[in-house]
Amino acid sequence: MAYKITHVSRAQEIRFPTQAAAEHYADRLGGGLENWQVREAGAEPPTAPAAEAPQHG
Repeated sequence: MAYKITHVSRAQEIRFPTQAAAEHYADRLGGGLENWQVREAGAEPPTAPAAEAPQHG
């Protein structure tokens, strides 16, 4: 299964054949794993959590 990494602050995305390859690149060559989101290729990008509406009661 293919994986891709997406930079958290730039519009940059790179595809890899395995999750290990994606994490290795991000960690060693991409400035650190904390700067990237790793996910399966074709998966929807993670979304920010929705703010909960205040409950009236």
